[in-house]
Amino acid sequence: MRILMLSHGYPPTLSGVTRVVQKLSRDMIKRGHTVCVVAASEHGSTYRAEDDGVQLIRLSSYNNPFWRDGRFPWINSIELQKIIDSFKPDLIHSHENVILSTQLLRLKPGLNVPVIVSCYFLPVFATYYLRLGKTLGKLSQQIQWKFFIGSFNKYDHAIFSTHSHLQPFLEHGLSVPTSVISNGIDFARYNSSHETTQANPPGLSLPPRPRMLFVSRLARDKKIDVLLKAMPSILSRQEVYLLLVGQGDDHRRLQNIANKLLIADHVHFMGYVPETLLPAVYKASDLFALVSDCEVQSIPTLQALAAGVPVVAANAAALPELVKHGVNGYLVPPDDPASVSQAVLQLLSDRPRASKMGREGIEIARKHSDVKILNEFENLYRALTNHH
Repeated sequence: MRILMLSHGYPPTLSGVTRVVQKLSRDMIKRGHTVCVVAASEHGSTYRAEDDGVQLIRLSSYNNPFWRDGRFPWINSIELQKIIDSFKPDLIHSHENVILSTQLLRLKPGLNVPVIVSCYFLPVFATYYLRLGKTLGKLSQQIQWKFFIGSFNKYDHAIFSTHSHLQPFLEHGLSVPTSVISNGIDFARYNSSHETTQANPPGLSLPPRPRMLFVSRLARDKKIDVLLKAMPSILSRQEVYLLLVGQGDDHRRLQNIANKLLIADHVHFMGYVPETLLPAVYKASDLFALVSDCEVQSIPTLQALAAGVPVVAANAAALPELVKHGVNGYLVPPDDPASVSQAVLQLLSDRPRASKMGREGIEIARKHSDVKILNEFENLYRALTNHH
């Protein structure tokens, strides 16, 4: 098959979506398919390149005021049509839902191939950046629901990563055929016994244990400030270090919060950690924490579970599909530092139970193995192209 992907970005721009698009594209190449990805240029200027056999068309891009590294892509429908005519895809899969998606849907009536979309967000996500207040925020979400439901219903098929993510779209009027396909993880690598638990994984300098780990973008929607606000209570009873792995525009604000709370010496901003070292970082941690209330799946949570690490997560959005309260971790109410503190202390004070939770988490993560997920995508692509 010849598969054309559209995405807001692609590595070196790093996000959950760009990593998913890169992995899916590379794996499809390994299975003998031809893949071209159209995405924003990370530095603004257009260029073409190749990534492990994946053809890359990097578009003109513009500054994103809400995310410095996630530049806005731009292409008009005429230029996009030229790319489609030149590549001659058997299927077009859009992982972008605003700018590129709008241009693609303008062309769709004249395209004789399946055109499908993946969704990676909830409308509430934007409210963390627009800061419109309660009333205008609610109005903003209503407008977004109307726009995105109208847009998605023009596609031939829509893909969501969890049932929790799909359900609100159905409730708001989504009517096209849908599939739920996990974003998947390299389960074998994160679960590998070769990645032994160490005080300091090679190439990294970590503080003493116990360690609480967070991995993702440093962004307002991740609610990292809730973890920071839980730290004074935790530290009053138990020595622990919070490791923040990732980069993002919220770094300075979070550093200021840590300073004001007098916990800066127990918060380690580790910045970007190469994916090759991440399994060792997970296994060198005592628990993983993510309390965002708009996660549509969470690849880092799956990675933690595969590594056998118990999780403290917000009881919101799709996280309860991965974290079963009292089984492989604890669910806490959103925006509740006191509950985070209590859950963390429970895990740190009962190591045998925490270890058992870690083992339970491995079985949950196993269902999201990348091999299984790739089969699901490939089967869907074949079914759609065969019946179009």
